[in-house]
Amino acid sequence: MNSDTRHDVTQLLDRIRAGEDTATGELLNAAYGDLRAMAASLFGQENPGHTLQPTALVNEMCVRMLDAPGKAWTDRSHFFKAAAKVMRHLLIDHARAKNAVRRGEGARPVSLDSLAGAGVAAPASGVDLVVLDETVTRLTEMDERLGTVFELRFLAGLTVEQTALVAGVSPRAVEQDSQFIRAWLHRELAR
Repeated sequence: MNSDTRHDVTQLLDRIRAGEDTATGELLNAAYGDLRAMAASLFGQENPGHTLQPTALVNEMCVRMLDAPGKAWTDRSHFFKAAAKVMRHLLIDHARAKNAVRRGEGARPVSLDSLAGAGVAAPASGVDLVVLDETVTRLTEMDERLGTVFELRFLAGLTVEQTALVAGVSPRAVEQDSQFIRAWLHRELAR
C-alpha cells in the first residue's frame, strides 16, 4: 500500500460514513492497485491455466463489497481485512464449484511451502484448498488475530510490515503469529 492510497482510502471511508453514494465506487477504484496486488499474490501458487484470474477475482470482490449490506468499514485496515476475507471466500467458492463438477478427481493440492514460503514441509499428499479453508476457519475461531494474519500474510501476500499495519499489531507480533500459524497448519493438515 502506498501512502497516497492510504490517504485516499481514509478520506473515502470518511465520505462513505457520511453517506455519499459515490464514495464506495471511488474507494474501490482508489484501492484497485493494492487489491490487484493482493489477488496476484493469491495466484502465485496456482496453475497457469487456472480458470479464475487475479483481475476477475478483484472485480468479483468489488461487486460483492459494493452489494454488501451496511458497508461500514471502520478504517483502512478494516477495509483491507474485509477485502482479503472476500477474496478468500471467492477462491473457496470457486474451488468447491470446480470440485463439484469434477466429482471424484480430487482437488488440486496446495503445499504449505507455497503458502508460507518459509521452508515448512507440506504433507506428502498436499492439501485440498477446501480443507485448507476449513482448517483456517478453525484457526480463526480459536484466535481471530491469527486468522487475520494468515489471510493477510499468507493468502493476500502482504509483507510483515503491511500485515502489522492492517492488523493493528507490531511487526514482531506478526512474525511470532506467522511462526505459530505455520507450525499449527502443518500439524493440522498432516492429520
